[in-house]
Amino acid sequence: MAQKTALVLIDVYNDFLHPDGKATAALNDSLTNSDTVAHIQQALQAARAAKIPVYYSLHQQYHDGKYAGFERWNPMLRSVESSHSFEEGTFGAEIYKGLEPDPKSGDVVISKHWNQSSFKNTDLDWQLRQRNITDLVFAGLVANTCIETTARMANEEGYKVTMLNDATAGWTIESMKAAVEHSWPSFAHEVISTGEWQKRLA
Repeated sequence: MAQKTALVLIDVYNDFLHPDGKATAALNDSLTNSDTVAHIQQALQAARAAKIPVYYSLHQQYHDGKYAGFERWNPMLRSVESSHSFEEGTFGAEIYKGLEPDPKSGDVVISKHWNQSSFKNTDLDWQLRQRNITDLVFAGLVANTCIETTARMANEEGYKVTMLNDATAGWTIESMKAAVEHSWPSFAHEVISTGEWQKRLA
């Protein structure tokens, strides 16, 4: 039911999606192959038309000293720290133009995630349960890291999980293919195209 559904957009930053983004070149083959940006835009338009709220999960933004004193590093933290990705106050840390949240539509920007899960150390679950959201549709970046980790956790927490198989991208076409075709079906209730979801809502 639409009134119990939310679209979850993950890390739709310029640094991932805009041609001048810090990480866009590394994602470009997959972004191009899946026409990712157009499909994320399509998913957002479909949600708006169906009056489905959008929950924005964005990675913690970098600033000098952000990770000072950290002793429990992992590859994700190292990558953000070394590349200065999503740096506060910069173009790269802005949401890609046209994908911005609209509070009047019921959109919610949750507290920023540190690693790959949008549930861990954030208020996503609390915000969803406050509004009795039970069905989650996922789009954004990156297919086999933040998207997959968050969706797996959603499944564990009892949400119905729908994955949009063309509204995301991987670091390689192969890694996205592995996620979409082999990994996602092991936990998601359904893996469908953005067009299929849009038609269902219409």
